[in-house]
Amino acid sequence: MTDANDRSRKALEGLHNLLTDENSSLHFSDFHEISESMMSGYARFVKLGVPGQTVALAMLGATVNLYRMFEMQEELPDLLRGLASSLESERRQSN
Repeated sequence: MTDANDRSRKALEGLHNLLTDENSSLHFSDFHEISESMMSGYARFVKLGVPGQTVALAMLGATVNLYRMFEMQEELPDLLRGLASSLESERRQSN
């Protein structure tokens, strides 16, 4: 396993442990406010008539920034390639 994959796995395991630890001060519902705020921002773009592909680009930019913030940018290409492969597979199956 590469260092990037190992760091990504450890980060996800750590988050999972925080969310499932009954003694933790962090609960899944704590993410609700930030998620809702982000979605409200993207919905505002749509209401203003911003093209869907531009909104998607803004979401991708936020994802890239998030990965940089946690020094996980090395994991991002694999994640995006996996997502693209999944979308391509779904598209082929629907045709």
